[in-house]
Amino acid sequence: MADLELLKKLVEIPAPSGHEDRMITFIKDHVSAFVSRVEVDRVGNVIAIIEGRDEGAPRIMISCHMDEIGLIIRRIEDNGFLRFERLGGIEPKTLPAREVQVLTREGLIEGVIGIKAHHLAPYQKEVEPISEMYIDIGASSRQEALRLGVRVGDPVVFKPNLRILNGRYVTSKAMDNRAPMLAFLEALKILSKRRPESTLFFVATVLEEFNVRGSLPAAYKISPDFALCLDVAVATDTPDLKAVGSDIRLGRGVVLQMFSFHGRGTLGGLIPPPQLVRLIEKVAEQKRIPYQRSTFFGGLTEASFLPVLKEGIPAIDLGIPCRYTHSPAEMVAINDIDAMRDLLVEFLNSVDRKTKIERGAPA
Repeated sequence: MADLELLKKLVEIPAPSGHEDRMITFIKDHVSAFVSRVEVDRVGNVIAIIEGRDEGAPRIMISCHMDEIGLIIRRIEDNGFLRFERLGGIEPKTLPAREVQVLTREGLIEGVIGIKAHHLAPYQKEVEPISEMYIDIGASSRQEALRLGVRVGDPVVFKPNLRILNGRYVTSKAMDNRAPMLAFLEALKILSKRRPESTLFFVATVLEEFNVRGSLPAAYKISPDFALCLDVAVATDTPDLKAVGSDIRLGRGVVLQMFSFHGRGTLGGLIPPPQLVRLIEKVAEQKRIPYQRSTFFGGLTEASFLPVLKEGIPAIDLGIPCRYTHSPAEMVAINDIDAMRDLLVEFLNSVDRKTKIERGAPA
């Protein structure tokens, strides 16, 4: 079963986009125990390399973003309260009364996002805009907040809160993307014990929640034959999402994303090559690893721009179903983490020099 103690450690390490340094250090040290080649590139991507036994086999990149959504301090008020902006796609209605941590040079400062007292607040259906929200760190003046170490530009994360529900589910902030990161690290450890045919580049990436492009420098350098991108996939098994998107359920296995498209602003997304999809499905079916197919309109991942990088890098998104995404209470099923780990190990062990991802060939 998935190592829940390691998952707890991953959740407790604050790593908002652009400020992933604590996580970079942890992952680098963790994988160095069983992989001899570990690099950190200029933007912070940690690249762990398992040398394959056959130079003629495909070079494969497995990416998994290490960063999480958060906030960033934009102003310190004269009365000591902190104004902020979103750092990533946080839903404003999840913020009032939440416990948070401010990351300063001196360390973590506990705080809470303010909310109008129920007894004094008029009824309102709409949530207050971000511009009117604030963080209370117990400072009574701007000078006191500065003495505590707070500066404009300091990032903020939700306070860690991991819990196990009914022995089968995990709920916490940052399941996006710590649940896939656990599968990533466990698969890396297993594969390092017996080198596969292919050379594998396990890349823990930065900046995904900010601009979804942090993986590109690593992908450009590695120039893999194809790539697997690990993330969460939006679950639709709650009462409010029965008719939305694909039928994606917790506990039903890894999600193979057949289509993603942002549709707003950046026209980005990914349609994986049918040949790659079929190879993965074949392994999953042979090894009886549960999986689900999905399409996703309204989002994108760090794999979205790989097909147009350099000569083109074929790619697919693999996801762990997740409820309540981009909130402090994201939820995943433990057996879906296991399924992602097992699928990675079995698929990557199956690839050899005969494996081809060629458009125009039958899937």
